Amino acid sequence: MNSVPQIEPLQPIAGDGLSLPRVGHWGQTLWIRTWSALQWIMQRARAQHARKNLRVCENVSLGDKRFVAVVQVDEERFLIGGSSSAVSLLARLPEAKGMTAELERAAGNIS
Repeated sequence: MNSVPQIEPLQPIAGDGLSLPRVGHWGQTLWIRTWSALQWIMQRARAQHARKNLRVCENVSLGDKRFVAVVQVDEERFLIGGSSSAVSLLARLPEAKGMTAELERAAGNIS
């Protein structure tokens, strides 16, 4: 004689195919999604930080698909000119203090 009572396995209720997850699953799902979102944000931040080495400081359109721009690469600045068929280095610009004079000198060389 066995004194241990027999326990019947639980059977699913008919028609209950869409049951909500338990409270523990909600917390785990929220944690996983939050962690994934943070990883995505960090990847975007690193990618944007890596692209900061090159930036266009100023850009002036000269019409007919021509432009003059000041481009900064790391700590150096360059004056470049471009058209529909070419891009040219016009001048390497000094520090920001003498930039106006250098722009005027470079503009004199273009004319």
